[in-house]
Amino acid sequence: MPKPVFIRLLMLFGGGAGCLLVGIIVTLATGDLVLLAMSVILGAAFITKGFLLKRKINAGQMHSVSGVCVNISPKIFGRYRRIELVDTVTGGDISFVLPKKVEFKVGHVYTCYFHNPIRNSPESTDIPQIGFLSTELDLPTNGFLGFEDSGIYQEKPALTTPSSATNEDTRNSENERTRN
Repeated sequence: MPKPVFIRLLMLFGGGAGCLLVGIIVTLATGDLVLLAMSVILGAAFITKGFLLKRKINAGQMHSVSGVCVNISPKIFGRYRRIELVDTVTGGDISFVLPKKVEFKVGHVYTCYFHNPIRNSPESTDIPQIGFLSTELDLPTNGFLGFEDSGIYQEKPALTTPSSATNEDTRNSENERTRN
């Protein structure tokens, strides 16, 4: 399981257990049963959401998308911004909308994780359209689980031909001889 997804599950289960624990401690200290009931409801909601997410992941409904961030289109008065990635393997464009608090940088390689099926797949025709654009893939914003930053994108260096490598070696050895 990828680290961002594991952290999300850990936060859901930990938040639920924390709500239950705080509710029990405060109820024992003050005798307030209303607070206990509210903490049980909230804690159960967190834990249930964690189990449902874990079930989706185990059922293979988690998808990952990797690519280089090429554009971030912020909306001046909006809470969301459009992120555009280019797949480093196929060269396809991937666009999705995320809240402004999610930090992406142009030129970095990212792997993004989503828990809903990709809409272009045949088994996912029942997912409602959410209002964002993409040229090849439509990824649901509400299914965003997290991302990993792999650093700045660097193209693979071109392979040197044997003749050019030999020329460089002779130049290097000549330079060393002149220095001595």
